[in-house]
Amino acid sequence: MKKVIIAALALGISAPAMAAPVWNNIEFGMTRSQVEALYPKGKGVSYQPKNIELSDIKITEKCDAEVNIRFDDNGLVREVMIAGNPSMGGRCSNDVLTALSAKYGQPANWDSSAGSILARQGKVAMWPRPDGVAMRFKKFENGAFGGGGLGKSSWELSYTKADAISL
Repeated sequence: MKKVIIAALALGISAPAMAAPVWNNIEFGMTRSQVEALYPKGKGVSYQPKNIELSDIKITEKCDAEVNIRFDDNGLVREVMIAGNPSMGGRCSNDVLTALSAKYGQPANWDSSAGSILARQGKVAMWPRPDGVAMRFKKFENGAFGGGGLGKSSWELSYTKADAISL
């Protein structure tokens, strides 16, 4: 057995590298049926035509969120978007931003986003991951109780494939 392992190493035979999950156990390119097998429809799991919604996902000790796993026209995972559940004064957005900065370092970009009729005002942070995943965190700042607070999500985090755009 020892000779077989040494021979395999000498010939350069190796197992294919496993892709790092985009979020939790979700990877880009997974089929809808693969995601449905991981998250069967039921309490806290809702199937929509273009996405699967997971409710009340624990993000930090005090903060929960809704996760949307979005699919392209071929039924493959193209994006994971997490929207924090409402919290008083945007408390959870601060906790999540602190945790992201501790894990990934300072954001590569930190920008303000003006609100409009269709979009809420906020600050946007971007982190590029070494595996080609772009992370975009938005902390909402307008609205009652600081960024929507009790009525709406005070933050969103989206994971997209960095090569998924044509520029």
